[in-house]
Amino acid sequence: MKIKTQRPRGMRDVFGDESDFYLKIRDLITNFSVLNGFRYVETPLVENIKTFTSSLGESSDVVSKEMFVIKGKEKGDVLVLRPEGTAGVIRAYFENGWQNFTQPVSVFYLGKMFRRERPQYGRLREHTQWGIEIINSEDPFADFFTIFVFFRFLNQIKIRNFKVKINSLGCQRCRRKYRTQLINFYKKYKNKICVDCQRRLTLNPLRLLDCKNPQDQEYKKKAPNILNYLCKFCELHFQKVIEFLDYFKIPYELDSTLVRGFDYYSRTVFEIFVENEEIALGGGGRYDLGEIMSNIPLPSCGGAMGIERLKIILDKIDFKIKKSSSKIFVAFAGEETKAKAFEIFLDLQGNNFFPVANFFKSSLSGQLDYANKLGIKHALILGFHELGQGTIILKDMEYGSQEILKLSNLTKELKKIVG
Repeated sequence: MKIKTQRPRGMRDVFGDESDFYLKIRDLITNFSVLNGFRYVETPLVENIKTFTSSLGESSDVVSKEMFVIKGKEKGDVLVLRPEGTAGVIRAYFENGWQNFTQPVSVFYLGKMFRRERPQYGRLREHTQWGIEIINSEDPFADFFTIFVFFRFLNQIKIRNFKVKINSLGCQRCRRKYRTQLINFYKKYKNKICVDCQRRLTLNPLRLLDCKNPQDQEYKKKAPNILNYLCKFCELHFQKVIEFLDYFKIPYELDSTLVRGFDYYSRTVFEIFVENEEIALGGGGRYDLGEIMSNIPLPSCGGAMGIERLKIILDKIDFKIKKSSSKIFVAFAGEETKAKAFEIFLDLQGNNFFPVANFFKSSLSGQLDYANKLGIKHALILGFHELGQGTIILKDMEYGSQEILKLSNLTKELKKIVG
C-alpha cells in the first residue's frame, strides 16, 4: 500500500522480532550496568547548541555539519537534537548539584542520538547508545574500569573476537609540543593530502590522524608518535592503565593515530573493534568538561557502545540474562591490594552475589563510608596482612562485629552467612 509519508532518511521503525531483541538487550544492559555500580541517568533529547559547540569542538564533524538544528529559537537559544551523551550528562551534573553526592558519580544512559550524516552500513542518523560515565575521578583505574565494563559485557554475551585500540593524547601541555611537531611534518605534504586534511592542518591538526581517506594513510603512518611527547604525569597515568589491562588479560593494541572525534578528550582514548568489522563497536576515553562548562576541574572517564552496531554482531547469537541476588561490599586497604580485591569482586559476581565496591577511593575509611551511605550490611575488607595470609575480613556494618574468612572457601562461607 502506498502512503503519503515515509520515515526520514537514515531512521528506522522497529517491530516484531527486532523489537523483542531490543527489549531484551536493554534489560541485559540495564541489569549489567547496575551490577557494576552505575546509576541510570536520562537527559533531554533536545539540548542548547552551546552544550555541544563548547565541548565537542567547533571544527569537529558533528558540530560543523552533523547536528540536527531545530527550526526557530526559544528565548534566543538555538536548540538541537543531541548528537552524543557525555556533554549532556556533565551539564546535568552541574545544573542539578550532583557534586553534593558521594564522589565519583558513576552513571549510565541508554538512549537515542541524532547525527545528520550519510546513512550507510553501521551508521544511522538516529541511533541508540549505551554509555557509561565515571565523573570526578582522576584515578587511572577509572580508565581501565571503563574499558573493562565493555570487555566484560561482550564476553558475557559470547562475543570473543574483539580487541581494544588504545592511545593517550596527553594533557594540554603535552599536546602543545606534539601539535608543533605534527604541523611541521604535514606542512611538507600540504599539497598532497586531501582537502579535509588541508583544512584540519589549519583548524585542528590533531584531527589529521583521524582521516580515513586512503590517500592519506601513508602520511599517518609516518607522522610523529604522540606517545613520545607525553609529560611524566601523563606517561605514568597511561602506564598504570596498561598495567591493569595486562593484569586482567584484556586484548589491546597501542594505536598512536587514535584521537577520537571530539575535542574534549585528554589522556586515555580507546575504541573497540570486532574482527572483520571496519566500524568501531564502541569507544571513549578521559575528559574534563568541568573546566569548559563551569571553570571547575572535573576529571572524568567514559565510553559508549552503539546498540545497532551491536545487533549486527549479535543477530545469530542466542544469549540469556543472568539474574543477580544478594548484596555485599568489597573494600581494600592500600593500593597493593586493589587488584586482588577486584579479582574477589569478579568472583562474587560469577557466583550470583551482587557485590558493590568503590575502587576509585584509595582510603579504606572512605570506601566504608560509601558502603554505609548505600546501606550495605556486610563488607569484605582485604588488607596487606590478610593478602599474605590468604584470608579476608567480613565486617557486619550494622553492629561492627567481624570475622576472618579464608579466600579459598569464600563464596561457600558467604552463602551460609549472607545468603
